[in-house]
Amino acid sequence: MKNKALILIFVAVFGAGAICWYFYGSKTNQPAAISESAAIEIIRNQFPEMGDYPSDNLPPKSIKTEPADGGWYVAFIQEGSGVPVISARCFLVKNDKSLMQRKYDSPGNILAGDFSAKECRVVENSAGGDKDEHGCIGSAGYFWCQAKQKCLRPGEEPCEGNAGNPTCVLETCHGLDIICGANPPEACTMMYGIGDKCLQYAKCGVLNGKCQPLQNPQFTQCKSCVQTCIDENQNNNSGLFECESKCN
Repeated sequence: MKNKALILIFVAVFGAGAICWYFYGSKTNQPAAISESAAIEIIRNQFPEMGDYPSDNLPPKSIKTEPADGGWYVAFIQEGSGVPVISARCFLVKNDKSLMQRKYDSPGNILAGDFSAKECRVVENSAGGDKDEHGCIGSAGYFWCQAKQKCLRPGEEPCEGNAGNPTCVLETCHGLDIICGANPPEACTMMYGIGDKCLQYAKCGVLNGKCQPLQNPQFTQCKSCVQTCIDENQNNNSGLFECESKCN
């Protein structure tokens, strides 16, 4: 009887231990979640040419990330002006430190929007979300030309207004200081300026007989984010561009 009791105790203890290992110990085999910075470093170690991202060279280079199921989506982006993204290299970095490179999907006719590291492409702003009363999509650079009675984009077709039909459009090519008037730029240089990405949200209109910037929550939010980046990275250009890349 004594031997049988010892055997039963041994079986009970062993069984309980096996159950605990199954429910708890086996989980330790799952790789620990890696950090955002660790995912970026894994890519840089395998692709040394990515070491100069972010950079304030022209065109600027930035990094954008998004959490993935069991890892991170990471995009190394070369930005422009007029065309949001010149080129991009995208990766999926798993928690086990393996990575997969993903193909960049050119934006085609999309001239304004947010870059998705997960989809590796520029995602167009919500349809109709920023159309004015004439149906012109400001995020794509269009404004209402009173003289021609249609939506136009600066640099593609001039709006030849007159004193009887004044225009009120964005005259700013770069930066956060918005200027509205009747003379849209015929073309903007490819030189990128801090805050240029916010211009897709800027709007102009006539209020009380004066052409002036219109209140736009998207532009205000983007401008505030970029201004914070400027204040926090006054002597750190790479940090400034990395911070600005996260402003939407």
